[in-house]
This record gives sequence, structure tokens and C-alpha cells, in this order.
Amino acid sequence: MKCLIFVVALVVFATVSADRIKRAPLKVSVYYESHCPDSRDFIMAQLHPHFCKVQQYLNLNLVPFGKAYSSDQGFTCQHGAKECRGNTIHNCVLKRIQDSKAQVDYVNCAMYDPDQPGHIEKTCVKGSGLNVDQVQKCFTSSEGYEMMLMAEKETKAMTPGPLFVPTIVFDDKYNDDDQNQAFLNFESTLCEKLVSRGYTDVCSDGAIKNTQTC
Repeated sequence: MKCLIFVVALVVFATVSADRIKRAPLKVSVYYESHCPDSRDFIMAQLHPHFCKVQQYLNLNLVPFGKAYSSDQGFTCQHGAKECRGNTIHNCVLKRIQDSKAQVDYVNCAMYDPDQPGHIEKTCVKGSGLNVDQVQKCFTSSEGYEMMLMAEKETKAMTPGPLFVPTIVFDDKYNDDDQNQAFLNFESTLCEKLVSRGYTDVCSDGAIKNTQTC
């Protein structure tokens, strides 16, 4: 009898453990650039409008670097020196914001008008409740440089280049189909991933049920 109880207990424990693993938050990593039109369109039209609706099911990872690269002379970025500066600012800001929704709000703000003087390092920083002077100290010092090196290391390790920016990666495993589908329709891709994870009540016919405005 004791053996039977023990076996039943093991089965129940294994079932609960498997369910917890299956229903773990979905990690979504977005490798983007501060002055990239495709990054802007994806973040403003797809990530920002939908993230707040399902944020409790996600583990978001925003990495501003893209197709940039480092050398003995510093960093070279796809859209010029302004983008290297912008990427550094984004890294400094994101490091100082703990809440994922607030991170998305900052990046959405910064993408709106990145060429406007003071927009990404002052206006949007103030809107995030951060200290402008502290952020400036970061992006003009070795701290910002080191953060860019870390962003470069992660970007190159977790993406195939990247070949396209933004690159969207789920659960640290790049997949061409995921990338293409997520860039074209992030909402339906999220729904597919969440439903397969056991969150069956979040979406209906590829659309998020939550009608909250982000």
C-alpha cells in the first residue's frame, strides 16, 4: 500500500513539474537598432501595441546593437555614428529600467523621432522617470562602451549575423520561420507560441483576447 501511495505521489509530482515547465514564461528577444526603419516599424506597430496585453506570460529581452561591429577604433553601425550613439543610449537606459513594460515604452518613445536633438537621451529618458545626467554619464563613459560590447557579444551569439534587423528570437533558439512570421505578424506568432505552451485562454483565432490599450 505504501509503495502504491509513493508511486502515485511521484506521478502527481512529475505531472505538476512538467506543467510548470510547459507554462514557464515565453522568452522573447528582440535584437534591433536605434535608427533602423524596420526596427522602428516593428516596435511601434507590433511590439508596443501588444506587449502590455500579454506581458505576464513573457520574459522580454531587448538588445540594441544589430549589424554594428567593434574594432580598435570603436564601433561602426549600419546607420552611421548617430546610431552607435543611439544604441549606446538605449543600452544605458534599458539597464536602468527594471519593468519590461516601461522598457517597451521607452524604446517606443525613442523610435518615434530618433533624429530630433535631445529626444532619445532627454525627452524619453525623463518620460521613463530616469535621471538624465546619470544616463548621459553612462553613454559618454566606459560604462556605455562596455554595455555595447556585451550587446555585440549576445547579438552575434544568438542570431545568424544578424542577417536582418530586427531579429526576433523565442526561448534563445533562432529559427527562420519564427523570424519571418514574427516580423510579419507578431501577434499571431505570440498566440501560437503561448497556446502551445498551455496558455489556451489568451488568444482566439490568432488574436490576443485582451483589448487593453498599451
